[in-house]
Amino acid sequence: MFVGCCVPHISLDPTFMCLSTFSSPWKEAIIYAIDKTNNSHYDSIYEKQFVDINQHKNLPLQDFIEVLSNNFCRYQRQVDGEYQIIPREKQKKFLEHIITGEECFHFSEVGSGKTKVIMPLLCQIFLSNNKDAHKHLARGGKHKHTLVILVPEHLLPDARTQVFRHCLNLNFGQDYRVYDDILSLLHDSVRFSSDKKAKKQIFVTSFNQFKKALTYEKICKKIRPQREHVLIVADEVDDFLDRDKLVFNICSNKANSFDRDTLQCFHDISSAAYHGKEPIVCKSASNPAYWKELHAKFLAIHSEIQDASKSLNKSFGKSADR
Repeated sequence: MFVGCCVPHISLDPTFMCLSTFSSPWKEAIIYAIDKTNNSHYDSIYEKQFVDINQHKNLPLQDFIEVLSNNFCRYQRQVDGEYQIIPREKQKKFLEHIITGEECFHFSEVGSGKTKVIMPLLCQIFLSNNKDAHKHLARGGKHKHTLVILVPEHLLPDARTQVFRHCLNLNFGQDYRVYDDILSLLHDSVRFSSDKKAKKQIFVTSFNQFKKALTYEKICKKIRPQREHVLIVADEVDDFLDRDKLVFNICSNKANSFDRDTLQCFHDISSAAYHGKEPIVCKSASNPAYWKELHAKFLAIHSEIQDASKSLNKSFGKSADR
């Protein structure tokens, strides 16, 4: 499923052959919506509902953020005569810091408006043609035409709502897409373009769906050639970096085809790590260096889990040796 700023071109099929039974203006309106025909009358009606942010192409980033913050209230509800959500100065500064900062990780306190304010403003900036913003978003690399927003599962509905609310009314006539799931890439019509004028795309998805998507060979073949043009933003990054979830909560779309000896090596490595022993079976394998490195990783993971378990037990009043 996906949503775009404009209704994509749909070739007429038998489902729409009943259009011949309609008379104007209904027929013209339906054809305008599904077939993107030129109609200056309808253009003048719909254009009023869109915000033109491409007119600020040459604005400095700080001034551009100020303009977007003023536009932010356009679709906010009013309570006692005031808009419900208004971007604060601290939020504007944090947004600018995210875009211009050299480091990759940025942390903000709970309730700072990351999902409801900062994220939709960041998406608007990405969909714009502002030179200063995209220079920073490239982070010293290639121009970015695809943005992937990763959020924990429980924040996904709210994140989608905020992005749709603030990003589907921009730049009338511009062909961009906002997808509500990364698995949309399984569709043949959803693809990347290497052209400098490539259509901008935003994917709003969860950590788990993103991990699942990367187990599909079809999706990986699409992403890999264009990976330098893709920008990934993780909300609640501490949840994403939870090693237990990353290692033990990943799925696969392929039945394993390992031979018996390889499976035995995996079992030996994991068992040795758990019991704190050296693995025996894999010393005769053709690639012992791989198994040695895997054993070291399993040991580190096991140690971290045990430390977390001890801390949890202590918080419940249990001693570490129980």
